[in-house]
Amino acid sequence: MTKNVRLIAAGLRTLGRHRARTAFMMLGTFVGVAALTVVVAVGQGAQQDVLDRFDRMFSGSSIMLMAGSRSHRQGPHASSVTTLTLEDLAAVQARVDAVRLWDPWQMVGRREVVWRDRSRSVAVMGHSERGEVAWNRGAARGSFFTAQDIASAARVALVGQTLARDLFGEADPIGEEIRIGTVPFRVIGVLEVLGADPHGMDRDDEVHVPVTTAMRRLQNVDHVNAAKILVAQGRDLAGVTAEIEQVLRERHALPPGADNDFAMITPRQVERMIESSNRVFTVFLPLLAGASLLVAGIVVANLMLMAVNERRAEIGLRKAVGARATDVRLQLLVECAAVTLAGGMAGVAASWLGLVVVRAHGVQSIGSMPWQAGLVGLGSALVVGLVAGVAPAKRAAGLDPVEALR
Repeated sequence: MTKNVRLIAAGLRTLGRHRARTAFMMLGTFVGVAALTVVVAVGQGAQQDVLDRFDRMFSGSSIMLMAGSRSHRQGPHASSVTTLTLEDLAAVQARVDAVRLWDPWQMVGRREVVWRDRSRSVAVMGHSERGEVAWNRGAARGSFFTAQDIASAARVALVGQTLARDLFGEADPIGEEIRIGTVPFRVIGVLEVLGADPHGMDRDDEVHVPVTTAMRRLQNVDHVNAAKILVAQGRDLAGVTAEIEQVLRERHALPPGADNDFAMITPRQVERMIESSNRVFTVFLPLLAGASLLVAGIVVANLMLMAVNERRAEIGLRKAVGARATDVRLQLLVECAAVTLAGGMAGVAASWLGLVVVRAHGVQSIGSMPWQAGLVGLGSALVVGLVAGVAPAKRAAGLDPVEALR
């Protein structure tokens, strides 16, 4: 045991005497481990951020119903789909007892919103008085739509907080008159803050109007784009989805075998889509970090092979005075493992410090330090060092002391 400790100490002293070479060997594992931990932290933060927004917009007991088949909605005529009406939605609630409430969602698109001499191009959407409950988003100030507003297609509007700040400045928007296109509206409330949606769009930079007003006064149509359906707690979403599908197929007179002219998405489907979109963070980018560790191992192996050639006299002298081949092999392996492990530890420390600084400056979308990823990185660095040291250690152990001392 004492002999092995002396060998380890000798290897570490050798690394200290050749600082430039040691630094170059550490660099690869430093970059690889730091990249691994930062990538995992960013991926975890991004995924949690999207899931938090998803939970706010799309609760676990809801179904998104959209007009048109999926291929139709993704095609060039997606905006012209006319297969979903308010009567369809009322029939769904009447015939499917698990449906608690529904809110239509009419996407008018971007329109010019004018107040006095200021204007902004923002997204305009139509909702019903049930939107406050369906989307878990009410009015932070002022009031939400009423059933009377929907029935009379009233020209009232709620504005997002980004729009309220940019368009009205210091003025109170409530009670002010704005113009959407050529149609005047009275602002009755300011929406609660929502932030960016999973697509990165600012949901606070928009205007909500009664769905009937959007249909009749802004678009002159008798159909809606989508609806959010809330289902009673404890009900099987798959079964409820099948019941809704049956009702709509009957109302739309679709023959057996014909594709649906509507589509439904459940929370589980959205979660799978989010997991798929985040695969680049959880799989592919860590693989790139692993490739960096592999390159680091190749660099370490080559530098250590060069070092063996430079240290032929030293190794030969040690073997001449009694060092065994296993002793020389152990020392070279210790040196390789120590240098890669030190680089990995420096990478973990640097990534932890960087994440602390970034989060301290308010970037909360990046996750905290993923210590499991850091430990995996350190273990990988140690393995890389041991593997990279095999060839140099074998060459050093095989040196003939007489030849080495010439």
